[in-house]
Amino acid sequence: EGTGLLHQMKGEWFDTVSNIVTFTITSKHDKEQEVHAFRGTIVRLMSLTHASALEEISGTDAELPCIDLFGIDADTLAHLRHCVDKYGFNKVEALLHIMQTTITHAQERGVLTVPPPILSRVYQTLSRGPA
Repeated sequence: EGTGLLHQMKGEWFDTVSNIVTFTITSKHDKEQEVHAFRGTIVRLMSLTHASALEEISGTDAELPCIDLFGIDADTLAHLRHCVDKYGFNKVEALLHIMQTTITHAQERGVLTVPPPILSRVYQTLSRGPA
């Protein structure tokens, strides 16, 4: 059963990133640099989230690799460290919140131009990953 849950988590989070990338297609022509940066940030954050979830499940001190941690801005990484080290938040939950915030800001800036009811699918798949 544990393996099935890991595959479900991976599938939900893959759908999240896939939908996000797809939803940026309509705004790519007039916001190309912003879209490229946003896509890279989401992929890196999801990679870090997935690695962190697997580290947590492993019960060891192993640090799993993730995609280009240096591509995530320093303020975001500092915020994550602050949430985990100072306040004791769960790292995976903090990362999921950071991704939700990043997605919401992208919609606000017009990087994501899909209607909110359609974008809500992204929030649903994101939240079902660790279920």
